[in-house]
Amino acid sequence: MDVLLEETGDRWPALRAALSDTTDRFARLIASAPPPTRSAIGGWSADEAAAHTAIVSGMNAEMVAGRDPFDDPDLARASREMTLADLAAVNARALRRYPARDPEALGAHLREHVDLLLERSADLDPDEPRPWLGGARLPVSTLLAHQLNELLLHGFDVARATGARWDVPEDEAALAFDLFLMRLLGAGADTRHLLSRSGGGRELRVELRSARTTPVMVVSGERKLEVVRPDGSADTVVRFTPSVFMLALFRRIGLAGALVSGTITASRPRPWVALAYFRRTRTP
Repeated sequence: MDVLLEETGDRWPALRAALSDTTDRFARLIASAPPPTRSAIGGWSADEAAAHTAIVSGMNAEMVAGRDPFDDPDLARASREMTLADLAAVNARALRRYPARDPEALGAHLREHVDLLLERSADLDPDEPRPWLGGARLPVSTLLAHQLNELLLHGFDVARATGARWDVPEDEAALAFDLFLMRLLGAGADTRHLLSRSGGGRELRVELRSARTTPVMVVSGERKLEVVRPDGSADTVVRFTPSVFMLALFRRIGLAGALVSGTITASRPRPWVALAYFRRTRTP
């Protein structure tokens, strides 16, 4: 059931402005950050996290125009055929294929391709579907929201590695939640192949609510992953602060700390299902 497409029109200008502003913030961050003292995320350095973000901007700029995301035919084919389980391998191949790591060059690449993404999408219907990774078809606005999500997350990674400051504004995290993450999970989009190796186990029904996002219920289980309107059948209702939910779901911060602080809460009848949902969810 489509629960989010009707939200795009009113939020389209805000999404475009947020993407432009956050791109500038990210470029300034990588140009001015101190030398890193730890890894950024997983095995990636701060430079690799920045390079990945710049690479993704080029991918989204091409895909919004209906083109392959890479000019390398083998990498383009891999991106079309992948599932989320293949994402790490495709990302690693892309980093090897595009080896630039200079912060100024990466910032220029990022700004150029986000400008291109904004220019190419300016006169499009934000709800018009476009081909994306793994054979998915996502609305134009979701490609922009994906780029915003990448900037917010990897800005956090670079800042953590270098000791610089990086803010994740609540309104921007809410845009990424509604217009990227929930669409990726199937709200008003075709992501069946991309998510074909996700889920598993018994069915979980988790209602997700915050003051800034559209109320939804995520249903996941064996061969099922969908986003529907809340109907009172949820195992638990999770209430959250958007920035904290983003960082916890994408494994940047611990869920336990968020629960203790009250920035994420889970209510009856089965609040423990929230923990199972977070453990199960695979994110890009």
